[in-house]
Amino acid sequence: MRNLNWLILITLIVTFYLTSVASAGLNDGLLIYLPFDERSGQTAADKSGNNNDADLIDGAKWKPNDGKIGGAVELDGAGAAVEDLNGGDYINGLEAFTISVWVKSASVGHDRGIIFGKDPAGGDDVFGLRYDAASWATPGGTNLVKGAITTTGGGQAYEGKSNVQTTQWQHLVFTWKSGEQLTLYIDGELDDDPIHNDGGKEGKISGATKLIIGKGAKDNNGTSWNGLIDDVRIYNRVLDEAEIADLASGVLAVEADGKLATIWAHLKQR
Repeated sequence: MRNLNWLILITLIVTFYLTSVASAGLNDGLLIYLPFDERSGQTAADKSGNNNDADLIDGAKWKPNDGKIGGAVELDGAGAAVEDLNGGDYINGLEAFTISVWVKSASVGHDRGIIFGKDPAGGDDVFGLRYDAASWATPGGTNLVKGAITTTGGGQAYEGKSNVQTTQWQHLVFTWKSGEQLTLYIDGELDDDPIHNDGGKEGKISGATKLIIGKGAKDNNGTSWNGLIDDVRIYNRVLDEAEIADLASGVLAVEADGKLATIWAHLKQR
């Protein structure tokens, strides 16, 4: 029994150390981190250390036991969302970003937003990521993921390959750097065959007025994401493939301050 206890202790120490080291890198450039692990109230706490808390609005609900990692937020598809009215403060001026998010949709074959940088008005611009039912650029493209930005150098749009929408948990990472094309990773794998990807333009993000989670360009008629969203992270840099793989593993849920409590969540996933 004593040997077993020592083994458990050593395992905890090693796991804590390795996870803390990994999380240190993943905290670099982190602008906002919403684990969505609350159980009550209307505030989603930002764990990046930047105090960029967000608010649940229009019927968004906590799902403490149903997240990919811990809890999640549930959106009803009828306008429910999470928003930070000060999101434009850290979105505008960016010269690079990484958006990382876990999503679980109630259905496929639709236009529903995941993240956007202003109130939807029908156009993919500013800063956004969403499910798209049909490609705008390439006839025949269906059930894909679309992203877009507007910089001081102009707009860029990205349309991924067809038939990637799913009702299972899915990890999405969307990246951009000034002068370069947009990139998308799905469950840790680079989408290397997009239907459409505009050439890179030099510039900074502009035009964001807020951060909205659960809405996109086409949610200008009272709709929103229908399903669950978990573990939203936005960085001011492009993460490398190893960092993206860590996030896509679904086990590296460490708060910015590296609290031991989050290590237990990591061990439970193991």
